[in-house]
Amino acid sequence: MFGLTKNKSKSVEDESIKDKSKFVVVGFTIMILTFVVLVGSEIFTSMKLSSQNKLISSSNDIQSQSDSLVLEMAKTGKKLQEEEYEYIKEVTKFMSPTEFQNFKNSITSVASQFNVQINSLNEIDPVRLGKKFTINYIEYQFLSTFENLTFLKNKLSETDFKINIIQENISRENPKSDKVLTSGQIGVYVFPGKEKLLKDKAKIIEKFKKEEEKLAEKSEG
Repeated sequence: MFGLTKNKSKSVEDESIKDKSKFVVVGFTIMILTFVVLVGSEIFTSMKLSSQNKLISSSNDIQSQSDSLVLEMAKTGKKLQEEEYEYIKEVTKFMSPTEFQNFKNSITSVASQFNVQINSLNEIDPVRLGKKFTINYIEYQFLSTFENLTFLKNKLSETDFKINIIQENISRENPKSDKVLTSGQIGVYVFPGKEKLLKDKAKIIEKFKKEEEKLAEKSEG
């Protein structure tokens, strides 16, 4: 009986060990699976973060490129405005049709100031200069002393506009006279669209004039 009892007890103990080993195996398996899941989640998180970093980096690159493009556009825009302003300044040296008529009418009063007699003063057909501009001509004949004639031409040349004296002929009135007879043409550059251009570009003109005034003040200071 004692022997049987021992055997039973031993048998029960073996079953208990078996049951415990099962728990150990299951626990170990669960631990391995948990480790795999953790490692996998870490790798996934790392990959996701890497992907996000690349996306952010890519976004930053796009933003940087966009900023550079906007800056270049701004520089180009300013350069174009500067070039446009230089063009406008050059165009202001051309007369508008109204300014041309005023200039022609002023010749009479200037001639009178220097005792120059006007025998004729007439407009002749203008010559086109491209699509926008013309050269308008005033044909004249003056009678005066050579000195007074020189005063008259010098006064007319003081204008800020582009004018030229063309085909001028000077001859003495007669062998005994101290006066000379002068005939020729005055060529005047005219821009019919000048008034409209100055009106349309008033803001640009004002902006760059202020900049020029500031630079002038700095140079004087």
